[in-house]
Amino acid sequence: MDHVHRHPAVLGRLRDEIDALGPEPDPERLAALPYLEAVCKEALRLVPVVTEVPRLVARPFRLGEHELQPGTGVAPCILLVHHRPDLYPEPSRFRPERFLERKFSPFEYLPFGGGHRRCIGAAFALFEMKIVLGVALSAWQFRLLDERPPRPVRRNVTLGPSGGVPVALRAARRGAARAAA
Repeated sequence: MDHVHRHPAVLGRLRDEIDALGPEPDPERLAALPYLEAVCKEALRLVPVVTEVPRLVARPFRLGEHELQPGTGVAPCILLVHHRPDLYPEPSRFRPERFLERKFSPFEYLPFGGGHRRCIGAAFALFEMKIVLGVALSAWQFRLLDERPPRPVRRNVTLGPSGGVPVALRAARRGAARAAA
């Protein structure tokens, strides 16, 4: 919600896509919206819930100049991968269109981890994110109450916004009085 409302062009395009489904969009149709998915993926790219995925080396392998032995702890950093300028030009910029322009490999985009240890709920989590954002934007208008972007803070192994993301809301333009009831 925070990223979307800090970028009026993104919000406008997203609302147009959602509004095209009518006043009470079907969840399956919402989940299939390409720009809504791109917005969700870009938010997860910029601020992944988990920043690194600790693992133990199972068999010897070479990583650059280092020979890693079984039992060695490693922690690939999702956050660093998602901010590589060679993969994501202007990596600090919120630009959902990048996910419409190309498909990223599981080694380039990994908000849910990777390989055979990828989060088993990844597909459902992204589906749920699209439904919640789509339904919220179809029924409500939001206004950020703090002009400053939230600072991500560590909460054990996850990241979240320090102090949350305070918003004011009111019923959306069309048919939202029913949704507010």
